[in-house]
Amino acid sequence: MKDGDRRFEGIWEVADNVPGWFEEINAVAIFQVLAELRPQRIVEIGSYMGRSTVFFGRSLMELDSGGRVTAIDPHSGDRQQRERFDMSEIPTFDMFRTHIRLAGLDPLVDPIVAASSEAAKDWTEPFEFLFVDGWHSYDAVLADGREWIPKLSESGVAVFDDALQYDDVRQAISDLHSEGTLHLWGHFYGQAFTGRSATPPPSVQRLLHTGRLARYARSVEGRLPGAAQL
Repeated sequence: MKDGDRRFEGIWEVADNVPGWFEEINAVAIFQVLAELRPQRIVEIGSYMGRSTVFFGRSLMELDSGGRVTAIDPHSGDRQQRERFDMSEIPTFDMFRTHIRLAGLDPLVDPIVAASSEAAKDWTEPFEFLFVDGWHSYDAVLADGREWIPKLSESGVAVFDDALQYDDVRQAISDLHSEGTLHLWGHFYGQAFTGRSATPPPSVQRLLHTGRLARYARSVEGRLPGAAQL
């Protein structure tokens, strides 16, 4: 999927060099939102080796918004890899830091090596975009939403990765919507677009109501009890 914005191609050329599972089609969609919001602060929960972090940092650099990225991760390893190799921890911070440096993003990225719940305790700075891709358990996603969504600006956007791939993630987002912590606006290729406001910003509305994306959203909305109708 291409959005006709040549700026994205240069951003993705850099981000795609970093190992990970953040996909180009999701990056295209999110870049459209970032270009509208021009956030001064992006908070990312779950950085792994820095693939999405590099995308966010290079996007802010290209948009020249003066924004920064806070990348929160205990850097103890990916859940699937830890389970596959029966390891309690797989350190990733050194590789993360190397990828950030090679992408020229040291001045724009503020890493916090901690669990998101720890980072949330003393957080007071306003921010406009939240990307949640941490531990994919029901309790962890629920906690991420309850601890971070109230800190998001009223007009901000929160995107939950793997929102349809994991039952725990899907249920946690649905429950966050039902209890009023967030408004679930819809989905784009497995990611949930949410926020504190009942009305998404224009860029998100365009994503969720045009072309094949609208058909995709309709095909999945029935799987999410309590989801906003599109």
